[in-house]
Amino acid sequence: MKVSEFRQLPDEDLAIEIRKRQEGLFQIRLKAANEETQRAGDLREMRKDIARMNTVLRERASERESAGEQEA
Repeated sequence: MKVSEFRQLPDEDLAIEIRKRQEGLFQIRLKAANEETQRAGDLREMRKDIARMNTVLRERASERESAGEQEA
């Protein structure tokens, strides 16, 4: 997914998506440990998606903080 698609999701949905991706990443790693073939690109893309979603959440949190400080 693209960052613009992640930005459209509410915080709760982003948290759910992060959790789903982390579970999927765990399953892929488990299969890789059992020597089942897996594409390295899938692992990389999942990690990047998780990082993108976390970045969007951090940006929103910092925006809320700065908006709260400006009001005070």
